[in-house]
Amino acid sequence: MKTRPILFSLVIPLILLSACIATQTTELQPTQTLLPTPVPVTETPDDTSASSIPTYDEVPGPQVVTLGELTMEVYERIKITPTDSYSFITTYGPSSEILKTRRPLRDVMHSPLNPPPLNGQQLRAEQQEIVGKVFVTVNLGDEAVLSVNVGDSTPLNNIHGLWVIREDWYVEVAHTTLSTVPDTPIDARGEIFKNGTSLTEQYGYEETFGFQTINEKPFFFFSKDGEIGINYNGEVSMLGFDHISHYACCSAGIFNPRPYLNMVTFFASKGVRQYYVELGLFSDFNLEMLDLSGAGLTVDAFELQDGSWPDEDHHQSRPAGSLPGWVMKRHETDRKEIIRNPEIPIFQGKALTTRTNIDIITDAKVEVRLDDAVVLSVPAGDLTYSAGMDAVFGVWVHEEHWYMEMAHVEYERHGNITKSTTLGEIYRSGESLSELNSYDETFGFQLLDGKPFFFFKKGDEFGLNYAGEETMLGFDEIAHHYCCGFGIYNPMHYEDMVAFFASRDGVRYYVEAGVFR
Repeated sequence: MKTRPILFSLVIPLILLSACIATQTTELQPTQTLLPTPVPVTETPDDTSASSIPTYDEVPGPQVVTLGELTMEVYERIKITPTDSYSFITTYGPSSEILKTRRPLRDVMHSPLNPPPLNGQQLRAEQQEIVGKVFVTVNLGDEAVLSVNVGDSTPLNNIHGLWVIREDWYVEVAHTTLSTVPDTPIDARGEIFKNGTSLTEQYGYEETFGFQTINEKPFFFFSKDGEIGINYNGEVSMLGFDHISHYACCSAGIFNPRPYLNMVTFFASKGVRQYYVELGLFSDFNLEMLDLSGAGLTVDAFELQDGSWPDEDHHQSRPAGSLPGWVMKRHETDRKEIIRNPEIPIFQGKALTTRTNIDIITDAKVEVRLDDAVVLSVPAGDLTYSAGMDAVFGVWVHEEHWYMEMAHVEYERHGNITKSTTLGEIYRSGESLSELNSYDETFGFQLLDGKPFFFFKKGDEFGLNYAGEETMLGFDEIAHHYCCGFGIYNPMHYEDMVAFFASRDGVRYYVEAGVFR
């Protein structure tokens, strides 16, 4: 039951066949930060059969190396080729256990081909084959700002990404050469350009590849003197590896490296030894997260860092500002549009509507109609001080059932202050889901990924019910039915997810539950 105060108001042609058209660029001054020792290795046992592989609990964890702001975790791989499903085994345990860590950071992979406008102009890239050679042209608005010959025409894509970071633009291309070596029929070499200037040439690298942003700052790999390094926002670190597979056409190598929002993962090697590596801004993202997944949904709860939500009535705008930006970017696409229910849904050819009958305002009733026939009439309570609040929150149609969500209203008086209390209830084809499932309250109905979803309260704990399956969330409060502040937007309903604020034992959380693909 919720309590709230009463309110009384509410690409153009190629330009020649030149290597590139350079534009002015700010000079970077990277600092060489060589690691004091090579990447540590662990002796691999001669017998690499499954019976000799240590369990996850038996191993001490990865080798951890600090690279300026970034942290690198190195796992030595047992010599088994990673599968297409990204399964592999290390001396520290199987990938299934390793990949459980930092799951939220893995939820968002970079989309490198849709950069935002730069000074109001869109950055685009195209490639064109001319007499067996491929040329990549980059256009900013109607102006060609880069044209480069990237070599032989092959099945591989020569454009690997476009980015705009503040006032700079970047493009990564692959130079391809048909080889006479049977095991490597195509030789691919990366080159990254910043504002039309090759970073490979500018810094004397042999190759640059794997561009992405980490915490909205430029990051890329390079090779120099047979060793792999990284350049993060102009600061250089050598990794100690001699090879990182990239631009591969098949199997697990096609996804190497894997760029995420604030981290990158990759397979690497040094001599005959193979490694799996995770590198990122981990120290900045040690956010307490609860995995509450159940009932076929992924449910993640993030603790609000500054104790937002300071008063019991939630008279505050939504406190998402107390969360790191990466949390809100994880499912940014899923949150672009709030779902809207049809004004008059049709059930079995008849219009499904509701009416709140306030002929007797102290004993108001909610009526559900199919065309003109009343199919449900239930008490809503005393709406004298409702300030125009409708007792009905929506009607929906799904397969053979119709649904209606409403609130029963009562009042509490404390001296001269009157507060309303609401109790949510959802009906399915006239039957109360609260009574059917022995719930104390039901609320927050929506069709999530095309299936019925709602919250419920049972005893002192809240849970969710999705497509008939329920899971308890462990929260003692989920704000709903409030008249103002962020509570009025809680929960927020989207096509494939629901986002809401909740608390337990005085600790507040931002929660996302959904079907994430």
